[in-house]
Amino acid sequence: MSAYQTMGRPNRDSVTVRGRDLSTELIGRIGFTEMIALELSARLPTDRERAILDAVLVALAEHGLTPTAVVARLTDLGAPGALQGAVAAGLLGAGDRFLGALDGCGRILQEWPADVSTAEHARAVAARERAAGRRVPGLGHPTHTQGDPRTSALYAVADAHGLPTVMRDRLDALRGAAEAASGRVLPINVDGASAALLSEIGIPWRILRGIALVARTAGLVGHLWDEARHPSALAIWGAAEEVVPYRAPGPAEPGTAYR
Repeated sequence: MSAYQTMGRPNRDSVTVRGRDLSTELIGRIGFTEMIALELSARLPTDRERAILDAVLVALAEHGLTPTAVVARLTDLGAPGALQGAVAAGLLGAGDRFLGALDGCGRILQEWPADVSTAEHARAVAARERAAGRRVPGLGHPTHTQGDPRTSALYAVADAHGLPTVMRDRLDALRGAAEAASGRVLPINVDGASAALLSEIGIPWRILRGIALVARTAGLVGHLWDEARHPSALAIWGAAEEVVPYRAPGPAEPGTAYR
């Protein structure tokens, strides 16, 4: 028997996905959220798992003219008609500051040691990240400075479905430790809340960023359709030139010359 395995296989009359017939067992019988769960875990989600994953996907799909949306719109301006290129350009900007904090936060929460008090470990993590000059993933937001409204909405869904609070408790302890260390208000943002809830339903931290990418893909497609009907890329370009004026080069500074 081959050591290699595939998640799905088509033949002349059918397509099999994770042991299920796509045409007779899945199409029209499950939703897209359930399909994502099936692809990831080789089983259909429970009602609670589906509700959590669905809520996170909705929460992460849209947040206005974020860098990902701006890049997608500007790419479409430069290469009109290449929808896939514009979407890809937007997704390439998903990193530690935007969309990509889920995996970093999820890793901290999922690798939390069982033999150390929650408060003690939270302080250690906050100190480690601060010493390294890194932000604690999942905390703080440039717009929602006093609290991310998406976090409370996600937590309400979790509570309505009886989701345990182990991961949320760890994240809240981390928030408290980070605030104490920095002297700043650092609310749990949508990435942190999503990481906590997805970790609670057993999704490994290594794939959490992928969940964000799936969600934001839908949002970017929406932005590009909006761009086609109500163009804004030229205005964004013009605004950038206005607020970032040309600066003539000054005297060379030590260490800046090309060698």
